[in-house]
Amino acid sequence: MARAETKARRQHASGSSRRSKPRKTPLGDDEFPEGATIVAGPEGKPYPVAAVWRRALARLIDAITVFFIQWMLTVIQLLWFMDDVSNRWQPEPWGRATAAILGYIFFHFVYTMVFLRWNEGQTPAMDLMKLRAVRTKDGSHLGLGRCGARWLVGGVSWIAPPVVLGGIIVNAATYLTVPFDRRRRTVSDWVAGTTVIAYNRDKEDPDGVAEEVLDEFGQPMSVRAQIRRKYGITGLFGGMGDFGGRRGNRPPPSRERS
Repeated sequence: MARAETKARRQHASGSSRRSKPRKTPLGDDEFPEGATIVAGPEGKPYPVAAVWRRALARLIDAITVFFIQWMLTVIQLLWFMDDVSNRWQPEPWGRATAAILGYIFFHFVYTMVFLRWNEGQTPAMDLMKLRAVRTKDGSHLGLGRCGARWLVGGVSWIAPPVVLGGIIVNAATYLTVPFDRRRRTVSDWVAGTTVIAYNRDKEDPDGVAEEVLDEFGQPMSVRAQIRRKYGITGLFGGMGDFGGRRGNRPPPSRERS
């Protein structure tokens, strides 16, 4: 009888230890939702596939952002020729909106290509929603060809009549393949060979180890600032100030007397 009770206790103890044993992942359990599909991401690290609602919301935010960029450029008269072109060129079925639609598609293309290629696979909305587009094969960064292929399906759809509604319908239709794919890839992902992962840039480090990198003023640099310096984006937007808000607090460089 005593042996049976001892055996039962051992089985119970071993079963409890197996259930409580944590998963051996570099990001921790909080980064891997229960039931999430895990794929290879940057540096070969495992990442969960992004939630569909986050991807759809990010695409909508990007579309609205491009609309306001075009509207702002029109208001400040940088696109002064738009009214004249719209009045002279009114082909069916878009009519007077043809010039505005083609302008929107152009800005949407430039916006998507610049950020996907030189911002590590993240548009501003994808960064906000903690998403990143990577190559399906090995989780590496996207080249210009894949960025263009990924934009092609959803970007050109905005010209589909009726205007705006047609674009929304076509973009929504690209998600029809999601339930049938383990990685939840849309039609755009299939065409470009990409996968969208859940990626929080603020918590990431290229080597997986927190490393302090100093700028020219001796101040610690964030991961975003390091990426901007690596890909030359700092020089492009230098006049706009540091996105991290630290430039105003930096001490002036010391002057040594000879």
